[in-house]
Amino acid sequence: MKVSELRFGTLLKVREHQKRIAQQELSKIRNEKESAQSELSELDKVQKTEMNQSIQKEKAKATDMQTSRAFIRRLSREIEQQQKKVEDITSQEEDKRVEVVERTQEKEMIEQLEDKYQTHLAKERDRKEQRLVDILAQRVKSSI
Repeated sequence: MKVSELRFGTLLKVREHQKRIAQQELSKIRNEKESAQSELSELDKVQKTEMNQSIQKEKAKATDMQTSRAFIRRLSREIEQQQKKVEDITSQEEDKRVEVVERTQEKEMIEQLEDKYQTHLAKERDRKEQRLVDILAQRVKSSI
């Protein structure tokens, strides 16, 4: 049976659409999180490299050391900002995951209601047919 032929067809279409949109948004959030995590990883690598290089320099000028420290501090701030961004995205991802689960449950509930309704209709149709068959059988029996 087509969705449009079902009693809850429109509602089912709406729930399916909402579920699809939520899944797409979740996918976007996951991609954004992956990108933010790779950026954080790159910042960590740069910071570690700079720290190792500053330690290995035996005779460095004071200005070079100040420049290096300032660069490392800036990297530390960027890393903190990026970590905050990743945490925010993770929170959004969890919220969206919950929404997708809810949308899926809503859709399944409507599908179950539709199944119950279709089963009820089939039983009702069978009862009516059986009544007609019984009435016809009584007429045939009484006419004999």
